[in-house]
Amino acid sequence: MHKPSVLITGASGFIGTHLIRFFLKHGYEVIALSRQQRESSYGLTWVTDFEQIPNTHIDYVVNLAGESVGKGRWTPKRKQQLLESRVQTTTALYHYLMQAKIMPETIISGSAVGYYGIDPSLTWQQVCTEDSPSQSIFMAELCQKWEYSALQFSQFNTKIIRLGVVFGKRGGILPQMLLPIKLGLVGKIGNGQQPVVWVHIHDVLRAIEFLLRTPTQARIFNLVAPTLTHQVDFSIQAAQLFKKRPFLNAPAWLFNTLMGEQAQLILNGQFVAPKNLTQAGFVFHFQGLEHALSNLSQGKTRRPAVTDPQD
Repeated sequence: MHKPSVLITGASGFIGTHLIRFFLKHGYEVIALSRQQRESSYGLTWVTDFEQIPNTHIDYVVNLAGESVGKGRWTPKRKQQLLESRVQTTTALYHYLMQAKIMPETIISGSAVGYYGIDPSLTWQQVCTEDSPSQSIFMAELCQKWEYSALQFSQFNTKIIRLGVVFGKRGGILPQMLLPIKLGLVGKIGNGQQPVVWVHIHDVLRAIEFLLRTPTQARIFNLVAPTLTHQVDFSIQAAQLFKKRPFLNAPAWLFNTLMGEQAQLILNGQFVAPKNLTQAGFVFHFQGLEHALSNLSQGKTRRPAVTDPQD
């Protein structure tokens, strides 16, 4: 019986690590690209360069390569590093596939909801869909160039996922977001009305496989939970979950002073809806914040008691 093969770039990152376990559990052969040499095992082949890939046929590709936008202040040098880590790896991926004459059934390439930029008015009245325009600020332009580096190779069946903040255990940004609340310190940040655009890691994994295997007309997909969440809502839900009452509010000027332009990641953004994904038939298991946080606070992350054809 043929085992479908999937190549993952950025495989040692937070999402990539979860994807490897997910695909192995579901019977895939996994080729994992990472900058660090790792030991391969049954069903899993680690490589540090595309030329090391032994396969002459690859069914699917998930391209997640890119350094974290949250690490390191956005100096001109750091901005260039963030851009190159995305664009250069993505371009090299497609050049490898062309040279090796490999035509995967589907390629999923990463992006982020930063594509939609910020709301300068700080009112957040709009909800962005995949048809909404981008902006001419750094994080939006970073996503634009990242997406173009994949979509320019039009002979491939490429789908773009614009990810929100991925909530999961043992990695990602959620533990850092929860720490000041667990300590009973900081609750509201800025005016508290700014969007927290999130998605549970379980739904990320399911959605990626869904998009790999489901024919779709759309090529761009917002991979975010379908409910809208303000920062103060996140703080309240988390405080109730951990039975805490944070007594400090963190003013916007503090983050602007410490982080400069990068403070946009915390103080601003846009509400985003997963229109194309839901229209394609995908059903989120974790639609509300309370359900997601409760699940992730358990000793072991358990799937909800829901079954559907996407399991």
